[in-house]
Amino acid sequence: MPLDEIRQLPSRFARTAWLARQAGFGGVQIHAAHGYLLSQFLSPLFNKRSDEYGGVIANRMRPLLEAIEATRAAVGPDFPIAVKLNSSDQLEGGFDKEDALEVVAALDGSSVDLIDISGGTYFPGANSASDGTVSGPYFLEFAKRARMATTKPLMLTGGFKRRAQAEDAVASDAVDIVGLARALVLEPSLPDLWKADRKPEPIFPRFPDAPERGITVWYTMRLTEIGADKETPVFGDLGQAIRDYKGRNKSRSKVWLRHFANSVVGQT
Repeated sequence: MPLDEIRQLPSRFARTAWLARQAGFGGVQIHAAHGYLLSQFLSPLFNKRSDEYGGVIANRMRPLLEAIEATRAAVGPDFPIAVKLNSSDQLEGGFDKEDALEVVAALDGSSVDLIDISGGTYFPGANSASDGTVSGPYFLEFAKRARMATTKPLMLTGGFKRRAQAEDAVASDAVDIVGLARALVLEPSLPDLWKADRKPEPIFPRFPDAPERGITVWYTMRLTEIGADKETPVFGDLGQAIRDYKGRNKSRSKVWLRHFANSVVGQT
């Protein structure tokens, strides 16, 4: 990525956040996890630069900190800005827990209002905690270490399936907020039910012998159904979800290529 493009990134994040505020959103989150652009800058596995944006972690986190600074200038002091950060890429040679703790410490001196801890990377060969057999919150132990590195509010996302898990995490003082993802796909009104002391525990479907990322695909398509007001109480078949996902992507690809063909030719 040419230096001039890197130096344009902060203003692009800032404008997007400004537009979000103008549209009535209550805050924004800068995504620096899961293998997306800022996450790749943070990871030595992907970031092989030898300039001021590569090498030591202080350089690799520079694009993130610059994006935060520009975003804050654009939206003002009273508009919430969160950062989603990997505790680890879960890839050998990638962004690890020690690097992550240094970023958390740096974020402590920034203007962000919330640090959302997650983990993993959308990349072939990367372990996916959500598709594994781990029970309970995936990154709680890291959150406890992060708590010692910052006074910023911490959010933890990943693996919360029962109300007791969420309550215990907050009661431990390791985190201030719990993020729900798949549990909300299964029961979108779950927080309201919990607040009303109706304590249903979502029933998570089981898919034996699911292919790599197959379970994620199932939740993706379930979320698509919710967005279209087409969900039913009956959980659909995994195989059909995968076929629907591939069909949807094939259709979308034609639209994207038609729209962006002239702008992406020659770029990687």
